[in-house]
Amino acid sequence: MKTAICTGFNRDIPFEKAVSMIKEAGFEVISMDARPEYSHYDRSEGCRLIGKLMERNKLEIDSVHAPFPEGDRLFSLDEDERAESIRQCKSAFDAASELDGKIVVIHLIPYGIPEGATRRKMVERGKSSVNNLANYALGKGLKLALENGQQKDYDEVLVRLLSEFRDDSVGFCYDSGHENVQGTCFNILKELGHRLLTTHLHDNTGTDTHMLPYEGTINWTEFRTTIRNLDYSGNLLLEPMMSNSRFREPVQFLFEAARSAATLLTPVY
Repeated sequence: MKTAICTGFNRDIPFEKAVSMIKEAGFEVISMDARPEYSHYDRSEGCRLIGKLMERNKLEIDSVHAPFPEGDRLFSLDEDERAESIRQCKSAFDAASELDGKIVVIHLIPYGIPEGATRRKMVERGKSSVNNLANYALGKGLKLALENGQQKDYDEVLVRLLSEFRDDSVGFCYDSGHENVQGTCFNILKELGHRLLTTHLHDNTGTDTHMLPYEGTINWTEFRTTIRNLDYSGNLLLEPMMSNSRFREPVQFLFEAARSAATLLTPVY
């Protein structure tokens, strides 16, 4: 298991410089964040430049996050909107394939959709979208990771879809910050840990602020025990952002990120 970090920790820093800083902080693996306009992973020329950066810095790519918010309409009842969202997500698979990544992470049903006929129709559309993307992933030798959310009804859809998509090409991305918003850490990780493909680890105090581990209220000692009890051999990927961290200088922020990630890898005795 290696430590990894998302490239979008501070999008005010030019992408090329951010990648170099990540390497200097001691990380060996990165993920492409959900704003393709930052790295331009959705363009052929952008992918070529990213590939050169990876080679120069001797970095690997864990995963690519599907575009946000453009890729978050997979459950839409507007067929044109849903088709465009699928197309956007496929651009992430194309990038992962070209960059020797392994996984693409997607979000699921929007928040705030009440129970009823509309929600049921949206879930069926979402299932069709996930099936489309799962087949696309399989054809490229990649994996599709479904991310948990900040509300119970969202996670109910996640559990349902994972129960229906049993192929090894579909699995789970665990977002610690999202679960902490619900105050249920680490229930969803324990329930779905056998399908775990990658992680989005960050901290908060009850709202999704993407702080570094140990800056918020998550019990990271319990996380270390939980992750050790899983049959998980993927990367330990952090998804923090500087905007709500007490570490305001990028080099120090990345140093603290690397230090916290190394701590998360240590066994609990």
